[in-house]
Amino acid sequence: MSNSSSSLLQQALEQVGLPRLALSETQQKQLTDFIENQHTFFERVCEQKRDKHQTDLLLGLLTKAQQQTELAYSQNAEAIQRMQQVFSETIGEEQKSKFISQDHNQLALETHLWLLVQGYCGIDFSYANEQAQRVAELLTSSDEAQALRSQFLASYYHGKTTKDNKQPSEATSSLWQRLERFFGR
Repeated sequence: MSNSSSSLLQQALEQVGLPRLALSETQQKQLTDFIENQHTFFERVCEQKRDKHQTDLLLGLLTKAQQQTELAYSQNAEAIQRMQQVFSETIGEEQKSKFISQDHNQLALETHLWLLVQGYCGIDFSYANEQAQRVAELLTSSDEAQALRSQFLASYYHGKTTKDNKQPSEATSSLWQRLERFFGR
């Protein structure tokens, strides 16, 4: 990554398990772009809300980004489906799969990141499963939705596993930092 490799946003994503995600080359580029576009905002929010835990702010950022991208994708879904139908009819089903909209890829990436942080934060699995199913159905045909939902939930579990595997000293340090913030030191 470029200058964002040491950004607070990059570090926060790595802390919750980003390195565990198996991202495609396209997703890696989109991740780089996402971090470059969002890191200044994230740093400003962290500065303004010092009383909030950074992971909670990361969850907020990703919730906002994912929901905005999902809304934009939903609004264009009909046009995207028509375009895919034209591709299917003119170049064939096999070649059609090579033409996937950037919005599709962006929504998939942001959903992976969002579920990763949900897993790390210990958000209820049933909620994560519901969100994964909804986005998978939006992005794919019903035949492919279960496979995509499973991929999304793998991100949730990567976050959960990352949190569960934190060293005791890190957990103690985090608890100590929270107590200091609580008592205003």
